[in-house]
Amino acid sequence: MNVVSRKLLSTSVFVLVAATASVASAAPVDCAKPPDRGEARACEAAAKGVAELRQFIQRTRAIYNLYILDFDRAVAAYAANEQQRPPQPKVA
Repeated sequence: MNVVSRKLLSTSVFVLVAATASVASAAPVDCAKPPDRGEARACEAAAKGVAELRQFIQRTRAIYNLYILDFDRAVAAYAANEQQRPPQPKVA
């Protein structure tokens, strides 16, 4: 394979991958109907609290590539539920 063929092949592969790659969405996630499994699992973690969501996103960042600020509605809903709940007694 000569130099021109290798350059043409690598350029065409690059263009094909760039054209078919999924574009990352910066839109907030709707936890009522999440579009994929990773976001559904993140919504479940957000329902347990901000710390659980942060841990889930950090633990699965190489798999799902999620962004914590996309889940601000789910976190706000969790915070609203926590404010409505009566305080739990502390056991020493």
